Amino acid sequence: MSATAERDGTRAPDPEGPEGPEGADGPEGPAPAPAGRGELAVVALLLGLGAFLTHGTVTMTVPSTAGSPGPRFFPVIVIILTFSLAAALAFQILRRPRSAAAPPADAPAAGHPRTYTDWRAVGIVVAAFAAFIVLLTPAGWLLSAALLFWGVSYALDGKRPLFDAGVALAVSAAFQLAFSAGLGLNLPAGVLEGAF
Repeated sequence: MSATAERDGTRAPDPEGPEGPEGADGPEGPAPAPAGRGELAVVALLLGLGAFLTHGTVTMTVPSTAGSPGPRFFPVIVIILTFSLAAALAFQILRRPRSAAAPPADAPAAGHPRTYTDWRAVGIVVAAFAAFIVLLTPAGWLLSAALLFWGVSYALDGKRPLFDAGVALAVSAAFQLAFSAGLGLNLPAGVLEGAF
């Protein structure tokens, strides 16, 4: 202990400290604790979805009149993409685990900043899906799907409703053509049956 410290009645901190030189956690302070593996729940969800889609595709009844590539073509692509995404996500999570970061200095004392849910947008999307389900058979795919796509666009603050309606109708028609011409499957025509 130095003479100055003895005169002042204070004790200089021990450089070795109770945990050795510069503390056991190093000069930068405590090492960040590893975060939990909660992200792996998303991987498990994707794997479950992929298994469900695989079962549905394998047990699908394919009509003898179905042309090539057939009704199993798009589901197989979706299955491959689902399992690929699950594998890539699991690899990223296990290779670089996130650390539990300390809250920023300007964060509120209570913890994390407040978040909110845009209930208006959620309500519009749910209403659009409900209308799609109710109108699919009587109105047909073309109109009900266009309403669904337009409703989602409106919920996400689409600024040009007429343009969005035109795009929604075009996307709906593209799906109709892909299913009828590409897969040999007819989507419900509804009120437009026999019009084309």
